[in-house]
Amino acid sequence: MEEARLVNIGAKPVEDYVFETILMFQEGSSTVVLKGSGGFVSKAVDVYNALVSRLGDSVELVKVDIGSDRFKGRFKSFIAITVRKKY
Repeated sequence: MEEARLVNIGAKPVEDYVFETILMFQEGSSTVVLKGSGGFVSKAVDVYNALVSRLGDSVELVKVDIGSDRFKGRFKSFIAITVRKKY
């Protein structure tokens, strides 16, 4: 099975991440993980919703992971949303 490509959600506009994900699908990736940490957790959800709005039934939610990573001695919450392109 192919390794999922990662999109780290940060300060760029939501549409930039949607476009980046669509490009990954067009380049042949079938699975992409949208990961938002700290203050970008809600933005990762916004990116997923915008992606579904844009692509509709051609994208499916595979799984959602939530947790925390140790970062510079502190714990930082994250959400990782795995999506798959349906063909």
